[in-house]
Amino acid sequence: MGLAVNPLATPSVAAATTPLLVVEDLSIEFPTERGVLRAVRGISYEIAAGRTLGVVGESGCGKSMTALAVMGLVPSHGAVGGHIRFMGTDLAGLGEAAYRRLRGSRIAMIFQEPMTALNPVIPVGDQIGEVMQLHQGLSRTAARKEAVRLLDDVGIPSPAARAADYPHQLSGGMRQRAVIAMALAGDPALLIADEPTTALDVTIQAQILELMLELQDRTGMAIQFISHNLGVVSELADEIIVMYAGRVVERATAADLFATPLHPYTRGLIATLPDLTRREVRLPTIPGGVPDPVGGMAGCRFADRCPRADAGCRVAIPPLETLATGHSVACFKAAA
Repeated sequence: MGLAVNPLATPSVAAATTPLLVVEDLSIEFPTERGVLRAVRGISYEIAAGRTLGVVGESGCGKSMTALAVMGLVPSHGAVGGHIRFMGTDLAGLGEAAYRRLRGSRIAMIFQEPMTALNPVIPVGDQIGEVMQLHQGLSRTAARKEAVRLLDDVGIPSPAARAADYPHQLSGGMRQRAVIAMALAGDPALLIADEPTTALDVTIQAQILELMLELQDRTGMAIQFISHNLGVVSELADEIIVMYAGRVVERATAADLFATPLHPYTRGLIATLPDLTRREVRLPTIPGGVPDPVGGMAGCRFADRCPRADAGCRVAIPPLETLATGHSVACFKAAA
């Protein structure tokens, strides 16, 4: 009898010629007392090795829930539909034990708030080393040595001393770097970063973004970068998808999205960005609010906030259509 081969252990030749991650028609729903909450509604995207996908949208649009689905961390009462394929393997077919081996090794995630991602009563070096003990079988001594190396790689000064510190003894920027080091400890092929710079000042934010790009150049990992901030995403994404009320409303390369935004929601997001070349008494805003995700709603979810919407927009849901340029948009008025 031959040895069992883990299809997720290393990329195959076939995997190298196909996208690393393929998400197809993903939907996520939760039962509530008021009805079904549809957090994510039929979204699709893919990421190739060495590339960065930016995912942007307002809070509650489904960005983080999509990431949790890829990680296999959707709460147990949630219903997940569609397909998630990683390195050619459909993750829906994995048992929980196999998913645990995958999570933290081939796929890793940086969470938004490092203080909640780190255990407050364990030194950061031990927490990083634990990942390598679990996924690489290193001894505690060898794992601690590698943890110090990783802390040095992510730019933490005096890494040996910092490895012995507890999370509360580190600055916000150092904590986030420690979380990145922990995510990289398993040598992931895909790194999901969920608002990793939101709580940091702009100087540290720029350093973290630069660090992620340097690590990507060095390791060839793919990155799914989630943010509500288009300005931050523009710094590192190759392609961007814009989500609204659980759906993808626009998808394009970063250059095309900023040069020719087609969806009224995307245009509104870009218009709200501060611009030093123009003087504004008040920054533009998008009027109204995100629709209730519970229950049904006919037509375009953005219609009530859209200056171009007509009666037809409130009847039919616009499909995500790809133009000849490769730019995709879900809007009946995109060419208007």
